[in-house]
Amino acid sequence: MSAPGHRVGYVLKVYPRFSETFVVSEILAREAQGEQLEIFSLRHSTDPRFHPELARVQAPVTHVGRPERAAEGWAVLARAAEVVPGFAGRLAALLPELARTEASEVHQGVALATAVVEHGITHLHAHFASLAARVAEIASRLTGVPFTVTTHAKDIFHESVDPDRLRRTLARARTVVAISEHNRRHLAGRFPEHAATLRLVRNGLELERFPYRDPRPPGERLHVAAVGRLVPKKGFDRLLHAAARLRAEGRSLRLSIAGGGELAEPLGALAARLGLEDAVELLGPRTQAEVAALLRTADVFAAPASSTPTATPTGCPPSCSRRWRWACPWSPPTSPASPRPCGRGPRAPGCSCPPATSRPWPGRSPAPRTPASTGSARPAPPAPSSSASTTAPGRQRCCGRCCRPRPRPPDRPGPRGPRPRRSTALMRLAYLCADPGVPVFGTKGASVHVQEMLRAWRARGAEVRLYATRLGEDVPADLRDVPVVHVPVPAPPATGDADRTARVAARERAQARAARLLAERAAADGADAVHERYSLFSTALTEVTARLGVPGVLEVNAPLIDEQRTHRDLVDGAAAGAALAAQVAAAERTACVSAPVARWVRQRTGAPAGRIVVAPNGVDPRRVGPCADAAAEGPDPAPPVVVFVGTLKPWHGVEHLVRARAAAAREWRLRIVGDGPQRAALERLAAALGVAVEFTGAVAPAAVPDLLHDCAVAAAPYPAARAAEEQYFSPLKLYEYAAAALPVVASAVGQIPSVVEDGVTGLLVPGSDPAALARAVDALVADPARRRRMGRAARREAVDRHSWDAVLDRVLAGTALEHPGGRTGPPPAAGRRTGTGRTGAVPA
Repeated sequence: MSAPGHRVGYVLKVYPRFSETFVVSEILAREAQGEQLEIFSLRHSTDPRFHPELARVQAPVTHVGRPERAAEGWAVLARAAEVVPGFAGRLAALLPELARTEASEVHQGVALATAVVEHGITHLHAHFASLAARVAEIASRLTGVPFTVTTHAKDIFHESVDPDRLRRTLARARTVVAISEHNRRHLAGRFPEHAATLRLVRNGLELERFPYRDPRPPGERLHVAAVGRLVPKKGFDRLLHAAARLRAEGRSLRLSIAGGGELAEPLGALAARLGLEDAVELLGPRTQAEVAALLRTADVFAAPASSTPTATPTGCPPSCSRRWRWACPWSPPTSPASPRPCGRGPRAPGCSCPPATSRPWPGRSPAPRTPASTGSARPAPPAPSSSASTTAPGRQRCCGRCCRPRPRPPDRPGPRGPRPRRSTALMRLAYLCADPGVPVFGTKGASVHVQEMLRAWRARGAEVRLYATRLGEDVPADLRDVPVVHVPVPAPPATGDADRTARVAARERAQARAARLLAERAAADGADAVHERYSLFSTALTEVTARLGVPGVLEVNAPLIDEQRTHRDLVDGAAAGAALAAQVAAAERTACVSAPVARWVRQRTGAPAGRIVVAPNGVDPRRVGPCADAAAEGPDPAPPVVVFVGTLKPWHGVEHLVRARAAAAREWRLRIVGDGPQRAALERLAAALGVAVEFTGAVAPAAVPDLLHDCAVAAAPYPAARAAEEQYFSPLKLYEYAAAALPVVASAVGQIPSVVEDGVTGLLVPGSDPAALARAVDALVADPARRRRMGRAARREAVDRHSWDAVLDRVLAGTALEHPGGRTGPPPAAGRRTGTGRTGAVPA
């Protein structure tokens, strides 16, 4: 247990990172000892998968951003001057050194220093003596809070390492951890003046998740397992050559390699050249639980690390710790004070419990490891202190850790109030999205919709597990702990135009097969309810609800069968229609994004109207706050910014907005947030018309609020639809504009008039009419008081009626899945407020 008021900030370049299991194990071990931790991540994670153990980490995560504009950098410095005592003097003393440091690192160090003071951090610990250590060092010197660092491999061995910079880190850190004796000797030999600050703490893991089993005699086919990133230093190419040599000598073997990386394709090609296609499995990234399952079936574990001059040495692979734990039972330690296992956990110094029974190692092996080298490791503590129980010689006493499960640390008050206890989930929800066109962690509107539904369910107390065919790389920080099951849809083989129909048919069958696999995983995992985003050829909801006997919700966001037939290719329309009918019949509630979509579902399936509800898109008013213009007074200090957010595709009508800017009588700036196939054409159009347009490109959903904050007017310039059937959309951007207190100039097509009240929350214009669009924008630019009044009215509508919580309220009203204590009875009438969930506390 740490001292009262002691709070450690973990500084990491990226958190979470799939390959850095040792970080999560270390954090869990420290939290189990009652320490108060907070995690500071300098970069957003791009990993598509995460280990389930992340859900057990209690430490809050703060992303330390990098300023992209000069004004943001000055704001970081101004905030630090207000918060950090003595900031100006310390910064002045550091300036000569900081002038030679990357600007982004300086700003992140200053921002971290501010967070250290605001969050009550008393010590900083960085993993890797590179970016994380440099930023932690800057924050330490600006605040006086000490820091320590764990070194690994690339940060001390790679040819790009600056020895002078590394020497300064070793000199200024209170303690420097090396994860292997080899690394410690290397640092001590290279920097002997700092040898006293070095401490050996090997990587570790939670031993109870890798229990020992007696080795079994190998079968006729030897199963070899290997785990690690597919990068040169891991030496997996050597392992393949060794397997080929054994095959040539007549040995039958199977080689399973778990891990992802840059060499996945080259290793697959090498296996093919060596004739090992039937013997080698490249499994891709695997969670720790999946690695444990792999090791249970293996006869041999291989760690063929490369020792070539160009390869960065591997420090202490966690995969070796896993295997040693499996194959080598602990021997009694030579010293009574040495840690050793007894019962459930590692034995603390002074524990009198008898050691676990040891079994002899069959065959040849290195000397068995001790728990000191493979138990859940804890880095050098900020201040020398022992939390383990100790006894005087001759006394018999249990340490209390080894013979019973470790208790969860109690709620601990911190500088920002008590940390909430993790409550038991009200239900387990399986959320499925089998549509390969929707990256669930992407930037598309459909991606945002999935992410917001996950948040809304979690806000109701549900434990959510996501099943998807496409993941994406923009994982929001608050969703990184959501367990994810990924079953990709394989691409059909390339064929000529003559075989186009066959290729499309193969793709459709692959989609259906992937949906079935998702359903199998969801049913095996178990759930109390199912929520599926409608996808072509998927009957996942039907299968899971039938197997588990639980209720389900189907959400339909577009008439996908018609869309596919009109805009792409559809071969098996009958199968697509049958899948939709089965899904709607199995769902307790089908939620449609608009009235036209609801009519389409009823016509296609014959479902009774009472089981279908219209639930348009929504917004999180906490994530998207009011823009600066909403609170401003008087005339505009500069030309106002008019913004568009969305994918640059023909049906969004962005070219009409560019033409409107060219036809405008007033001065205003145009910002287009998003990317898509029309980007190049729009840039050429703007250049031809002689207008300046700011194209931001694709941005993560989390970045959208910042891009709306300095705007004054928003636009939704949809073209005039050719038929009423095409006007089925529910524009997500309208709700985000409203939450940002931006009046919107929008085309009066589809569902837009039911969202934008003409003259109250915005102005409606005919579709495909750049001149009318320009006049409406000019009118709001010329009358700041009117547009601000409209913006504030739009914000009130977003808070009162259009939060994602209210959307989910409407979907579930009157069903068995309605939130405990919520309404009962039929769904509320369209257009009326359906409840605000958490939004009652959101200021308008």
